[in-house]
Amino acid sequence: MSPSYADLATDMWHTMKWYYGPDAWRGYVFPDSFIDEFTQHYYFPLQDITYIVYAAIFLTFIRSVFERTTLKPLANYLNLTTENNQKFPETAWKFLMSACAWFYCTYLLYYRYNYYQEPYLIWDDWSSGMKVPFDIKLMYFGRCAYALHSLYAIFYKETKRKDFYAIFIHHILTMTLILVSYAIRYHKVGLIVLFVHDISDVLLELTKLLHYMSVRQGGEKYPQYENAANGSFIIFTLSWFVFRLYLYPLKVLYSTGVVFPYRTHDKGCNLYGFFNVQLWILLVLNVYWVLFLLQFLYKISTGALLKTNPDFYFRHVCICSQVQYADDSHHSILLSKSCYFHHDDGC
Repeated sequence: MSPSYADLATDMWHTMKWYYGPDAWRGYVFPDSFIDEFTQHYYFPLQDITYIVYAAIFLTFIRSVFERTTLKPLANYLNLTTENNQKFPETAWKFLMSACAWFYCTYLLYYRYNYYQEPYLIWDDWSSGMKVPFDIKLMYFGRCAYALHSLYAIFYKETKRKDFYAIFIHHILTMTLILVSYAIRYHKVGLIVLFVHDISDVLLELTKLLHYMSVRQGGEKYPQYENAANGSFIIFTLSWFVFRLYLYPLKVLYSTGVVFPYRTHDKGCNLYGFFNVQLWILLVLNVYWVLFLLQFLYKISTGALLKTNPDFYFRHVCICSQVQYADDSHHSILLSKSCYFHHDDGC
C-alpha cells in the first residue's frame, strides 16, 4: 500500500522523534562527525574516476561530429530562423541525451530491478562499499560523464547565456550528488530520483525543438509543429505534477526519510541526514518552480502579461525566435514559448 502525503508528514515526525534526535544526532559535531561518517562509507576507486573523464572526452568528440554531420545540416535543411538555427543543434543534442538516459533508467527500473516497485526494500542489503551492478554503474558513469562534458560545453561550445553561472553551479551540483551517492552506495534510490526528474527535461527539450521548427526563414509558419509543441508542453506540465510532486515525495522521500532508519539502524548507515536535507531542498525547488509556472500560465491565459508588460513577454517567453506577438485569435500564445520556465535560452 502506497503512503499518502499525510503518512509522509506524520511518519517523518515520528521518525525524527524516535531516531534522529535521540540517536543519530546525539553527540553529533559538525563538521567532524560528518567527515568521519563520510570517510568511513566513501568508496570510489581512482580507476572509476578515470573512466568518467574518458567518457566525457568521448561524449565531447561524439557531439562535435554529430552536430557537424547531422544536426547542423538538418537545421539548414529545415530553413530555420537565424537564431533558432544556432539553437537547434544544441537543444537536439540535449533532447537525445536526456531521452536516452531516461529510457535506459526506465529499462533498469522496470525490467532489471524492482527498486521502483518496492522502494522500501532497497535498504535491506546495503553495505559500505557494496558491489554496484555493471548496468547501474553504466548509468551512473554516463550521467557523471555527461555532466562533466556539459561543464566543458558551456564554456567552449554553447551560446553564452544570462544564467551562465546558474547553469555552471547546476552541473557542478549534479555531478557532485551523483558521484557521492554512488560512492556511499545509495545508487538504488539514486536511480529512482533520476527517473522521476529526467522525464520533465526530455519533454521540455522536445517542446523547444518543436517550437523552433514552427517558424522558418521569411516568417513562414508551420502550425502543426506549434500545435505539437503545445501538446508537448501540456504533457510536460502534467509530468511535473505526477513525477516530481507526487511520485518523488511518496516514493523517494518516504523511503529515505522514514523507512531508511528502521531498515539500517543496526548497520551504521549514516549520512542520510545530510542526503535527506538535499532531497527535501529538491522538493522545495520543484514546488517553487511549479508555482512560478502556474502563475505565468495564469497571466498568459488572462492576457494580463501582454497588457501590463508586452516587452517582458517578448524577452522572456519567446525563446528568442522571430515570432511576433501573439494575438488573441491565435491560441499558440500559451506554448509557443519556452523561456517561461527554463530560462536557459538567454532571451
